Amino acid sequence: MALSTLAQLAEQSKQLTSHIGGLQVPQIKRGIDQIESQSRKLAAKASKPNDGTDNKGQFFLAKGGIDANVMNTTLNSINLKSTFEPFQPIHDTDTESFLRHQHEQIIINTIDESRRETVMDFDSNFETSLNYDWERTKKRIFEELGQHQGQGGRSEADLGQSTRSFGGNVSLAQSQSGAYAPGFAQNAASLDGIFNKLKPYYKVVHDLCEARLQGPAFPLATSFVDASRLAHKDQPNPKIQETWELLVSVLGEQELRNGRFQNMALKERVYANAYLMSPYRSPAAALLRDRLINGSKSFLEKQFMAHIDASVKENPAEANLGGVPSLSNTIRAFVQLKYLRYGSWSQPNLEIVNGQAVWAQIYYLFRTGHVQDALQFARDNELNLNPADRHFVSYLQAYWQSEDRTLPSTMQDRLRQDFNSRIRYSSDTVDPYKLTLFKIIGQCELTKRTTPVIGAVEDFIWLHLSLIREPRDNVAAHEKYDLVDFQALVLKYGPAHFNPNGNNPLQYFQVLIHSQQFERAIHYLYSFKAYALETVHMAIALTYYGLLRIPSVHRVSDPNPFSTTKDAQGHEVSHFNFTHLIHYQARIIAERYPTEALPYLYQICLNTDLTQAVNQEQIGLCHSYIQELVLQAKDYSTLLGSTTHGIKTPGVIEKYLPLIKIANSRQFVKEITLAAAKSKAKEGRVEDAIQLYSIAESYNQVVELLNRQLAEFVSNPGLASTEAGVNIPAIRRLINEYESDPKVSQQIMSKNLTTCDILLKLVEFTERYDRAKYEAAIATIEELGLIPLEADMGQIARKADEFQALDECVARNLPDVLLKTMDSLFKQYQILKNSPYDDAGRRDSITMLKRRARTLMMFAGSIKFRMPADTYANLNRLDVMIVA
Repeated sequence: MALSTLAQLAEQSKQLTSHIGGLQVPQIKRGIDQIESQSRKLAAKASKPNDGTDNKGQFFLAKGGIDANVMNTTLNSINLKSTFEPFQPIHDTDTESFLRHQHEQIIINTIDESRRETVMDFDSNFETSLNYDWERTKKRIFEELGQHQGQGGRSEADLGQSTRSFGGNVSLAQSQSGAYAPGFAQNAASLDGIFNKLKPYYKVVHDLCEARLQGPAFPLATSFVDASRLAHKDQPNPKIQETWELLVSVLGEQELRNGRFQNMALKERVYANAYLMSPYRSPAAALLRDRLINGSKSFLEKQFMAHIDASVKENPAEANLGGVPSLSNTIRAFVQLKYLRYGSWSQPNLEIVNGQAVWAQIYYLFRTGHVQDALQFARDNELNLNPADRHFVSYLQAYWQSEDRTLPSTMQDRLRQDFNSRIRYSSDTVDPYKLTLFKIIGQCELTKRTTPVIGAVEDFIWLHLSLIREPRDNVAAHEKYDLVDFQALVLKYGPAHFNPNGNNPLQYFQVLIHSQQFERAIHYLYSFKAYALETVHMAIALTYYGLLRIPSVHRVSDPNPFSTTKDAQGHEVSHFNFTHLIHYQARIIAERYPTEALPYLYQICLNTDLTQAVNQEQIGLCHSYIQELVLQAKDYSTLLGSTTHGIKTPGVIEKYLPLIKIANSRQFVKEITLAAAKSKAKEGRVEDAIQLYSIAESYNQVVELLNRQLAEFVSNPGLASTEAGVNIPAIRRLINEYESDPKVSQQIMSKNLTTCDILLKLVEFTERYDRAKYEAAIATIEELGLIPLEADMGQIARKADEFQALDECVARNLPDVLLKTMDSLFKQYQILKNSPYDDAGRRDSITMLKRRARTLMMFAGSIKFRMPADTYANLNRLDVMIVA
């Protein structure tokens, strides 16, 4: 309902605030009359002049010597109505004056518009350049941050006795890292030591590249074993060599002779399909996991056998080996050394038969990988065993004959029943070695995955690897133990257990390798600078065989190179940014040896057998990093090659084009050389860009850049005297060379050559003008024919039209050229004007100069080019001084 009176409106307004009455907020109550009265007072106050303020302003100006009244009178007298009107009135019939006035207004408007566009273009180009530089800097910062990410989440769990090393004075787990110098510290003193250690590793990487070109399989991990020995010959580190030997065993490079595979050669990316591409539960992936487990066990078994031999050799009297050092006697001697003290056995639970700890000897034969010898020893002593244990021989025989280390179901059930009834609940009194053997062969009591005989980390790992079986559908959860379970257990304990003091990271690294967590292993070692060289080369070895999974998307902005995802089956999959690691390593080497850094960048393209998107990304990153290295090294001829007198000399990169997925030299020029040249041109590094374009035989681009340099020189002749100045003689020689070679000149656009010739003439004109040789400078302009000095209106119009087709490099120098030409005419005019001689020749010369000045002015007014206002003003001033 519409409100008819102001009183009703006021009443309604009171209701608007009724809901806040309880907030104790005071209300302002005014009637309509009061509001009207206050409004009138306000209006009157606002309209009244503020004399006090004006007086203060006048006083302030007076202190500065300014008469405010006079200034006010002057400002009021200014009439802006005729600002854009001609100085003299133009009659309606004076068409020529009207057109001249319009022409001047167009020029003024054009100058203002040109100035605005120039400011906008500058701001835009500046922002683009700033963003480009920031992106490159940000990329490098993120990569540097990624190198220094620490290792977090250390577990405090404890494995009891499993961290002890083997008995005796020999400690296989003892840290040797104290003698190892820090890694990639960025100072000159340490870099020398780093590069000395790097040389043996680099030779292996170089030999790998040569082998990949030729095709034969290359024993990469074994080669790195020898390289690690040479790299640390001054400060030996047995733990590093031991780790490399572990990789050799896991990867399956054992069967070598004179550096060549004897039975089955391991080719490049041999495991990539099963590890990287196949689903986790696929038969191929399962077969690979079994193969890698066997490689780990083989290493641990040989390692333990070496420990036994060393212990027996160091203690011949206590071991009492005897005259026949057979395998069985060596094991017997080791058991006696461990438990026999002064004719008595120190371990009460051992079952002694005919003076021998039978179960201990069977276990140690089993533990050293001699299962067949353990079976034979068990057969030889079968009758001496407890009757209830004689079935063990058949269990052991079935285990040895099984390809997947799994007993037949009926035998498995009988063994577990036997274990549960006689051994499981008598663990305090039963022989611990018998308990361990039953547990391994029958996968018994999997909820308790340790036994009293497990003392060292190596024993712990070997036991778990022996218990692992690939899961089957008909197996209950409590009867299953697979690689995923072992991996989870290792992660649960974490590095804090295996490397409690933080001074032996290779120990935990080895555990991760044994559990086939290759990405986590590399990431863990990556955080220790002391092992930077080993991290890089172990990553190369794993990648070469296809055992290092990279992210599906390369995230430069992510400083953490390690990540995890879930596959289609819900299985957790780890990734390590191998490309990031290699790029960082190459940048370190390239600081002093850019050529030696290249073989490392070639390894990025090992990961080009994955999905199409990942393949293209890896190739692109490899090419961009090679381009980056080339630009930083600036040794273009060595890296990219050179062309002299039409003869092409390839650079060191071209030999390895197949390794970086480049088909031929033409594609190499496009992907690397031209890309590098464009990058330098974008940065404004014209000299480098010209050199790179020359190597790429892109002579047209070379001439374009030369034109830009010449145009800069014409605009600013002082560039020639700077350190990065324009070398005019060298440009002239190069252009003459190009023009004299038909094969080269036909690749260059005629317009660019014409522009270059014009600019060289303008350079000559500028040089003569700067040396005050004004007559010669005018002669150069006449020879060039760019500016008409002796022409009628028709020829001037033609020259103005021709000017529109000229290159921008020439056009933007026109204002300076016109001014210098007019100034040259004026200087000649002054000389003649001040001459004491007055003859016909002098008068003719003055007339000619006036005519030329007038022609130049008509040409300047005819061309459709935006010139600064001060250019026209100076031309007019000089013209008036000559013509007047």
